[in-house]
Amino acid sequence: MDLLTDIVRLMRPQTVLWRTVEAHGRWGMSVPYREAPRFCLVVTGHCWFLPDAGPALMMRQGDYFVLAGKTRYCLTSDIEVMPQLNALAATAREGDYVRWDDAEGGEAVRLVGGYFQTEPEQAALLAGLLPGMIYIRSSDEEAGRLTRVLELIGEEATCDLPGRELVMSRLVEVMLVEVLRRPVQQHMEGHRTGWLSGMADPQIAMALQNMHADVARHWTLDTLGRMVGMSRAVFARRFTERVGVAPATYLSNWRIALAKDALLNTDRSISDIALAIGYLSDSAFCTAFTRVVGRPPAVYRKASRKGSAEAAE
Repeated sequence: MDLLTDIVRLMRPQTVLWRTVEAHGRWGMSVPYREAPRFCLVVTGHCWFLPDAGPALMMRQGDYFVLAGKTRYCLTSDIEVMPQLNALAATAREGDYVRWDDAEGGEAVRLVGGYFQTEPEQAALLAGLLPGMIYIRSSDEEAGRLTRVLELIGEEATCDLPGRELVMSRLVEVMLVEVLRRPVQQHMEGHRTGWLSGMADPQIAMALQNMHADVARHWTLDTLGRMVGMSRAVFARRFTERVGVAPATYLSNWRIALAKDALLNTDRSISDIALAIGYLSDSAFCTAFTRVVGRPPAVYRKASRKGSAEAAE
């Protein structure tokens, strides 16, 4: 299993909301802060995209963006409409369809967008992977792949066929993979440290791949450095510069993420989980888990499962 597949499967992304917005004439829409990553595609027409931080961008047919985390933004027919940005929220809605008609008429704009969530316990992992904003124009060389995925999500979201939820979950997984593939290749210049920054460095990416492939191995700086052709000091410094944490910290965090998933979604014993992720004793695992999570594995499992059961009722 490759590293990207490993991470996306752990997060189990799923679509929470999908909306179609059709607007005519002069209009404006303000989208508030939200924890979950959001995405939006211009199907027809054009509009202005005003992110909370950064310059205004003219979005044309086929352009789209993905925003991670607590980011507010606005979509408008023109920048001068900004004082009326909350008007669209008061219009009538039919399910996931929102329409805005201006008395003056004008060119129609149709947008499709929504947001997705992951396993709650892995939300921080996703936040650390995605750049604050990914903006892709239809004229970009590789825009077609992700555009097709977004269009399929839009079609599936508005149908009522058997297996809809399963198809939606798979499409969102594909979308997230495509989004994460692109920053490694195209969006890393000036990007903050993190997993994507590490993957953009061939030698650090090799170290990450090996740690994920054999998470239970006793990895040392010497071993990893030799594997990627660096001294231990150079490797440790570059890994920390790219990823933002030391190799040992990254490995520990990943092991704990795997442990949280196993505790919540399987009935494996704590001893089996500890051994599978590289801890030779239950006590060592419990100490490491408690240091990161704030409570012992057994307490975490009981509380998390109780919370999941209550949410399902």
